Amino acid sequence: MSLISLWKPGLSDDYSLRTLAGSSTEQFDTLENFIDEFAGVELAIIVVRSDDVMSSESQQCLSQMVEQVTALPAVDSAACIAQAPGWIRRIIVGSSVVEGLLVSKDRQAASIILQMRDDQEVLGTPRGQTVADLKRIVEEARDSHDGYQVALTGPYVLSYEMTHLVWDDLVTFGLLGAAAALAVLVLSLGSLKLASYPLLVGAASVALALGASVLFGVNTALNLPMLVLLTAVLTIANCVHLAVGHDETRGNAVATLRRLFRPCCGVVATTIVGFVAIGISPLEPVRSFALLMALGLSMGLVLSLAGGCISLRHHATRPMLFRPISKLLRATLISARSSPSFVTTLFAVLGLAGVALTSQLEFNLRFLDNFRPNDEVRTNYEFVQETLTPMQSIELLIDRTDGAPTLTPESLAAVATLAEEYQGQGPITRAVSVVDFLTFGGIKLPESQAALDRRMTFLEKSMSAVLGENPLASFVNEETGTVRVGFFAYEGPGATAKIELGDEIKQRAEELLGDGYRVRVTGLYYFYAHVARDLLRDQAISLALSVLGVFFTMAAVLRSWRMALLGMAPPLFAGASCVGLMVLLHVPFNTVTSMMLAVALGIAVDDTIHYLWRYRVCRRRGFGIRRALAVTQLSVGRACTLTSVVIAAGFAVMGFSRFLPIAYFGCVISVVMVIALAANLLLLPALLLVVDGWLTRRRAASVISTPT
Repeated sequence: MSLISLWKPGLSDDYSLRTLAGSSTEQFDTLENFIDEFAGVELAIIVVRSDDVMSSESQQCLSQMVEQVTALPAVDSAACIAQAPGWIRRIIVGSSVVEGLLVSKDRQAASIILQMRDDQEVLGTPRGQTVADLKRIVEEARDSHDGYQVALTGPYVLSYEMTHLVWDDLVTFGLLGAAAALAVLVLSLGSLKLASYPLLVGAASVALALGASVLFGVNTALNLPMLVLLTAVLTIANCVHLAVGHDETRGNAVATLRRLFRPCCGVVATTIVGFVAIGISPLEPVRSFALLMALGLSMGLVLSLAGGCISLRHHATRPMLFRPISKLLRATLISARSSPSFVTTLFAVLGLAGVALTSQLEFNLRFLDNFRPNDEVRTNYEFVQETLTPMQSIELLIDRTDGAPTLTPESLAAVATLAEEYQGQGPITRAVSVVDFLTFGGIKLPESQAALDRRMTFLEKSMSAVLGENPLASFVNEETGTVRVGFFAYEGPGATAKIELGDEIKQRAEELLGDGYRVRVTGLYYFYAHVARDLLRDQAISLALSVLGVFFTMAAVLRSWRMALLGMAPPLFAGASCVGLMVLLHVPFNTVTSMMLAVALGIAVDDTIHYLWRYRVCRRRGFGIRRALAVTQLSVGRACTLTSVVIAAGFAVMGFSRFLPIAYFGCVISVVMVIALAANLLLLPALLLVVDGWLTRRRAASVISTPT
């Protein structure tokens, strides 16, 4: 059923703002209202750069492209200087309405701003087809005009490009990661057929999770790579433990499943609890990610156990790396045994050092820094920002609370003062509003309501030749009476500074307008700042909840508070190491990389549970501490080593991704897996020796002191 869903209708191809960044917050509701009332954020921008864009050749180039793009079904309207007659161009080219938006100050760049229809309105033309057509038109313009630079960008294009960049990398590096994991498994298990069992189970669990997302209408969007990778590697890890356990029971599949059923279920339950904690976020993509991860891991558990019944019966492991892995396990056990206090202290110091580096994390939420410097998506975006006005803005929405007209000479005077005060301040390059149209050519603002109405009527008729039909609709909504003021700004400041700037502009607008007016602040610049800040805050809360959830679940699985407390040491050390690596490698802390802490915790805890479960079983059989550790280290330790190497190999290839957050994610997690393995093989036995040894001596002393 899931495979049928993936084939027809397939994964959702929705690139709407709600899909990519939808949330239950007031900021998102305000932004949606803004999109409904005005032109919205679905813009595509074509920029042409030449020695003189006002020349006849450049204007002809622009006119040809306008004619071609407006023929596309997804294009609602286009605004370009070339649409105006020649004599009007010379008049308006230096006006505040055109300069910086349609033509650069140096007259060497001009833009075509396309207002795109919503994807649901053009169901017959997928966004991918529209973007491909726009690229074809741009490429033809480059070929037919030597020396011209032509770039295509804008939110409409970027949302598609970014999503498919991630998807393309997922296919490429997913296959490479699977090949690397298969090579490690073949060398470790000594059988291609047996090594295929974990990979096939991982692939099947991913297919079922994605199929379920289609059946239930859950949009995966940018979560797809994380969902696929984490579901696959965590399912594979369980399968590897089953395969190694199968070797220990000498091919008895039933005995293997009986021995590992509870720890495997405990591992999945603990990991699900960790990921469910992420679901507290108000962002819909994050909540859907948590839901699908829980679903994928549950399916992966069922498939790994069912697959074990089938595969493990017919294949016996013939490990080719048995000797080197055994040497590693014995060496680490000897080190832990010889000086457990030193090992424990060393890991504690290193862990605290990682925690101390938290204050040095580099918070970077700039959109462009998600792409490599030479990536086309980044270069096109930078090209537009360097030649024309930035694409993101803080938007003020002004209306009346008493039903009176919003557009009055007094309100326009307040808007003009506000724009003058903030234009050129900090990251703000310019402010655009209906005032720019009303004061075109240096004319003063109307002083009476009648004069204002006459001038608005004149502008609507005269400006339509340049800015399309009803050009003032982007700044004044006739139905609701809402007036829009846009403040275009560069990306520079951090999230908190962006929010403070938006709130400051809003407060100043309320002071200038006085009573009776309602002022709302929105825009992508302001909204994404809220998303970034809230997501980082939610990640901190979800990480704390994840730690608590993992601890209590581990205690329930192991039936021991003491074991659970000891078991938290390796995953917490892995999390601290993750922070330290991010600081040392200058990995920026943003909305994607912030999830690495929770992921590191969730992955590292799996091997810890298997280790402690086997140790607990050995102790209950009457083994002494040292013998129980030796049996556990040489059995479960082998599976822990294999799973860590397989996961590290799978994630390492992601370091070559064009999307930098995924590249950072892959590199850091692969190193963290090696560190987590060291913690499980060194720190965990050292802690067990120290704590269990102390408890054993205490019990012995208590028995001796008890009078007979």
